[in-house]
Amino acid sequence: MTTFLGDHFYTGTGQQIEAQKWRRLPSFDPDELTHPRGYLAPTGLISAVNVALELGMPLLLTGEPGCGKSQLAYSLAWELDFPLNPGDEWPKPLCFTVKSDTQSRDLFYQYDTLGRFRAARVEHDNVDNSYRYLRFEALGFAILRALGADAIRQLGLAGCLEELPAKPQRSVVLIDEIDKAPREIPNDILNEIDRMSFDIPELFQTGKARTIVSLQSGKAESASSLRPVVIITSNRERELPEAFLRRCVYYHLELPPFRRQQSNRVHDAESNEVTIERIVEKRLNIVIQPETDQPNQQKSLWAGGIALFDYLRNEVQLQKQPSTAELLNWMQLLYKRSQGSQAYTLQNAAWREIFCSSARVTLFKHQEDQDRAKQLLDDWLARPLLKG
Repeated sequence: MTTFLGDHFYTGTGQQIEAQKWRRLPSFDPDELTHPRGYLAPTGLISAVNVALELGMPLLLTGEPGCGKSQLAYSLAWELDFPLNPGDEWPKPLCFTVKSDTQSRDLFYQYDTLGRFRAARVEHDNVDNSYRYLRFEALGFAILRALGADAIRQLGLAGCLEELPAKPQRSVVLIDEIDKAPREIPNDILNEIDRMSFDIPELFQTGKARTIVSLQSGKAESASSLRPVVIITSNRERELPEAFLRRCVYYHLELPPFRRQQSNRVHDAESNEVTIERIVEKRLNIVIQPETDQPNQQKSLWAGGIALFDYLRNEVQLQKQPSTAELLNWMQLLYKRSQGSQAYTLQNAAWREIFCSSARVTLFKHQEDQDRAKQLLDDWLARPLLKG
């Protein structure tokens, strides 16, 4: 078994040391750290989800980037075993990421107006081809899936979907980073989300009815038990309108506590409290011994990683504090380098260098912080005991 002690793929020496060395690059599984089977939700979040499900209201989640807001939607879709989306191997939400130029209709569909205009200039027949330029987004697709194939055909929208649902289906919809949208957007979509309906004015033709996609136009089952479950996230870069907040169930997701902060001092594996250590253990399948009675330089990679993260979060003023997601990425690297061994400690100079060099580029994400990183790491390593 090979243990890597350093930067072992790219050398930066301007030499081609090995032919086709790229073939030995490690594989990457994007679901390795994010698959919902490893997601742990705190008690308050569990309660908020269940309230939103019972009331049929959107759940608005706020919290700092990287704290697990978006992953809640994946956990919900997977744990409740929602129907698969086309091309997915396991149940996932339908996702829409909000941008600074997002319009209210964009959550439901996109229409290529320019493409249609260009085509109209070169096509000389009278055939209506407006449906060719219509593409449904997460919330619009979720409403159509709830209506089912027959209703989709009656609306004349069957040709706009790659695959029609065999039967009406329920979906989880993730609307990510709503605070990036122009201020009027949250209020503009209130009625649409309440009623689960939207209009497509681009398909209007003289003498024909408007194209309105609505759960109310389907069977009674569509308007109740198949209503899409909506999770909305915000990094709080700007405040959301009060009218929008009033229509949502709200929960603020804080960084979980460390084990040392547990009031009852009961090991979290024996309780329902979610801690930083428990999240890392669940994701990486390791055991983290507290080791608070040892100097930092003598800690294991795992206990040292938690202690350093604790130090950076609670005792150091940084331009950007590291998040749970960044901690997991860093500790995943340590896990891969050490092959998951519990034996390596920071007393070993080689492992201490790996620990510090990788921390500098994964936990410090601001130039001023990275300039201070070496001194902060040296100060932390020199401390005899972790405070608290």
